[in-house]
Amino acid sequence: MDPALTTLHRLLEEHADEIIDDGTAWVRAESHADLSSRPYAETRGLVAQCLHFYRAHIFAGDTGPREAFIEVVTSNRSNLKFSVSTLLRGFLSFREAMTRLLARLELPAEQALAIVRRIDVVSFEASFRTADIYVAKLNRVLDATREELIRKDKLAALGGLVAGVAHEINTPLGVAVTAASLVADRLHEVEAAFTAGTLRRQDLQQGLIHAQEAARMTLGNLRRAAGMVGNFKQIAVDQTSEARREVALGPYVREVVASLGPMYRRTPHRVLVQVLQDVELTTFVGAISQVCTNLVHNALMHAFPGERPGQITLTVDRQGDGGALLICRDDGAGMDAQVLRRIYEPFFTTQRGRGGSGLGMHIVHNLVTDLLGGSIAVESSPGQGTAVTIQLPNLSAEVDLAAQAPERP
Repeated sequence: MDPALTTLHRLLEEHADEIIDDGTAWVRAESHADLSSRPYAETRGLVAQCLHFYRAHIFAGDTGPREAFIEVVTSNRSNLKFSVSTLLRGFLSFREAMTRLLARLELPAEQALAIVRRIDVVSFEASFRTADIYVAKLNRVLDATREELIRKDKLAALGGLVAGVAHEINTPLGVAVTAASLVADRLHEVEAAFTAGTLRRQDLQQGLIHAQEAARMTLGNLRRAAGMVGNFKQIAVDQTSEARREVALGPYVREVVASLGPMYRRTPHRVLVQVLQDVELTTFVGAISQVCTNLVHNALMHAFPGERPGQITLTVDRQGDGGALLICRDDGAGMDAQVLRRIYEPFFTTQRGRGGSGLGMHIVHNLVTDLLGGSIAVESSPGQGTAVTIQLPNLSAEVDLAAQAPERP
């Protein structure tokens, strides 16, 4: 066996407890903020496990104990918000304790350096692997939390929309029921007069006029309710479908804004759609609906503090390359440069505690750039409102180009 390994093996046999105690003391001193509330025995037990995996790795090439140790410390600490540096010091505790032991025993410098080099190989590899695994676990926790918040945000928006839709549809249906009831009353009066033999020509004409008016009112309001249901149904289908389809963007944005009526009609604000040039393009229409919904909701929540009425305008225009421009502009309070820089950050909001989740513009950015293949730019300044400009490509053009591309040999 290599002389350095022979000496290291002997030191581990003779000074194991001393190494563990020195390593434990060093870790707790260096990571006092994380470990002060943790029992000393717990830290010492982990340092002892660390010594065991070093021994298995150095002398037998067995990385199993190392992987088991990494899994234990990263799983135990991920829910306790331990610093990454604390975990790394746990691995370096063995090296630190061995360095102190070698100094106390006054081993020849060349021999001590050879032992430390052997330990360093294992320390660096284990430390890097631990950092990667720990960060990956934290990212999974963060992603799961973000997905849950997005799901709750969507459910909350859906609940508000459903309540608004019920209110909107209830109005024409209520009028239709009232009108139908009026028709029934008038026909009953005519029937009663006819049965009694007292029906006059004038009464019959007047009854028919009232019945026709009520029938027109009933049909008109039922058609209005049916149109609302149709719009909501199409928007719902689009939002749950990830398929691409060709759409006339101007009329479709009008449908989306009409479906959002319950969101803004009971506010002093107006939402308008302006179609400068309509454009037909193939795209993910569900994403378009989600983008418009989030932009309008974001403007309603952030742009108009107090009771001052405002206006939101969605503008559709054509781009020369077959794509489209979608611009959402409001005349609200605007944003300063510091807020503008952070609008795409997840969970950043100026309405914390008042219904803001900080996910609206984050979702819009991801949909536009990742799914729709477009770009987004925001311009704003305090008191001058905000303009969100979205460039949307025609995705059918990408399909055509891909089909025309020559096959590679």
